[in-house]
Amino acid sequence: MSVANWVKERFPTDRTHLDAAAAGRVSSAVLELETQHLREEAIRGAYVAEALAADTIDAGRAALGSLVGLGGGDTFYSDGAGTAFAVLLHAWPLPPGSRIGTITGEYGGNARLLRDRAALKGWELVQLPVDDLGRLLEVPADLDLVTFPQVLSQRGIAQPVELALASGVPLVLDVAQSAGQTEVPPGAAAYVGTSRKWLCGPRGVGWGCVAPEWQSRLADPPTLGPAHHPGRFARYDSSEPHVAGRVGLAHAARTWSPALLPVVQAAASAARVLLEGAGGWHVIEPVDEPTGITTLWHETADPFAVRAALVDRGFVVSVVPTSRAGDMTRPVLRVSTAAWVTPGDVGTLSEALDSLGSSA
Repeated sequence: MSVANWVKERFPTDRTHLDAAAAGRVSSAVLELETQHLREEAIRGAYVAEALAADTIDAGRAALGSLVGLGGGDTFYSDGAGTAFAVLLHAWPLPPGSRIGTITGEYGGNARLLRDRAALKGWELVQLPVDDLGRLLEVPADLDLVTFPQVLSQRGIAQPVELALASGVPLVLDVAQSAGQTEVPPGAAAYVGTSRKWLCGPRGVGWGCVAPEWQSRLADPPTLGPAHHPGRFARYDSSEPHVAGRVGLAHAARTWSPALLPVVQAAASAARVLLEGAGGWHVIEPVDEPTGITTLWHETADPFAVRAALVDRGFVVSVVPTSRAGDMTRPVLRVSTAAWVTPGDVGTLSEALDSLGSSA
């Protein structure tokens, strides 16, 4: 699908939507397919409807796997990236004394899970060195596992994944915030992702992929998935699925195109130039950072109050609180330039920030 057609397929809105990093705009087709599946559940029964949707859901596995250089048989569905991460952390062969490399900018939920599991299992968490923006600098080869988000939720910084891959340490890469907005390198031991962000699928669905050479080494999940795929990695599927959401994600993944990536990144570069200094706000990311996320800080303005004022004016943006990651010292305003975002959209946001100043 061309970029123009992909944008045209988005369900209409009268908002200026600059928040794909939180939840992207689903297409009209995704919305219709989800609704159609719910009708089938009401008419035929949920399990019959699920069986009828099996081919569509498996096609979604293949499309998701292809995003990270793996296949449909390597892919499982969950209710979110965090759940997929928890499933893999439970299953990974890590005896007491294992050393796990992580970063201070790790997503808060995953960081808490790592701390809890490390305390329970006797693992050692090793903080990897990063620069002032949270970018990874080194991965020692004497680790048993490395895990981090490819793109930070609190800052539009893309990690040098190749650095981790070159270390030879197995990598569980969190692509919840990167799949769909920046290229994801193949070669990690496993990946976890979500539906609702840059892929523009429905909320409440996630996915994971595990490289074939690691699959036989993992323990079974706490609850086994569907029996009708006993030999596939689908046994890691969440056991009580939101099937309509999986149908929607399958379509979103199949219609996403890598041609969207340069559009997203070019829009972000332009936005960083235009938004710098608007209303006293300052851009954190380098102008040419290859992501679609721009975060802004202000000396005196309250990002939560400014976001509320922007919502009243028809803008959809996010505030990232300090609880999001261990490397945050202040909340930031976050702007996401998906492929539907125009220069005019960013221009009107800049004007709104100018008019609000630090008064909100």
